[in-house]
Amino acid sequence: MAKLSLAALVPIRSDIANKVTELDHERERNAFSVYVKGEKAEEPTRSFALITKELEEAREDFRVIDELIHSANLANKIQWNQQEVSLFTAMQIAKHMRKEAASLKRYGSSKKEEINTGAYFNGGDKTITRAMYDIDLARENALKLERKVKRLSQLIEDECHTIILEFPQAEKYIELED
Repeated sequence: MAKLSLAALVPIRSDIANKVTELDHERERNAFSVYVKGEKAEEPTRSFALITKELEEAREDFRVIDELIHSANLANKIQWNQQEVSLFTAMQIAKHMRKEAASLKRYGSSKKEEINTGAYFNGGDKTITRAMYDIDLARENALKLERKVKRLSQLIEDECHTIILEFPQAEKYIELED
């Protein structure tokens, strides 16, 4: 029975998703043959039925691993900001924190004032764009948030390596023995 960490299952899930895409494209390529009238159609090396069967199996494996990963992410918890949160929630928090850090970083790299000229600005009149916030504080907050999200990501990653799950189908996608 293949027992792997949650962290190890994530790249396998990606591999299975790629396999589904590859099989879908292969089936599309092998579904039709173009040939000149009077000549014989070239037979594909792998049949439509065989590819369809493999595609159905890969899709089922994907559904199984996807549910396994999502269930583990909901069932397992970490400590964050003095509360216990699921891995799923922690990942969502991390995603939002990264987005906010990127926004603050962008605001933190703005100029305090900028003169706008040209036809695109107020009918050709010179206008001034002024930042209505503390640029240095935005930059500082972005850096703090980046450090904080790195810590959260580390906690998530550490927990994902401790969770062991059974996924017998893994042997189709990864060599389990050295």
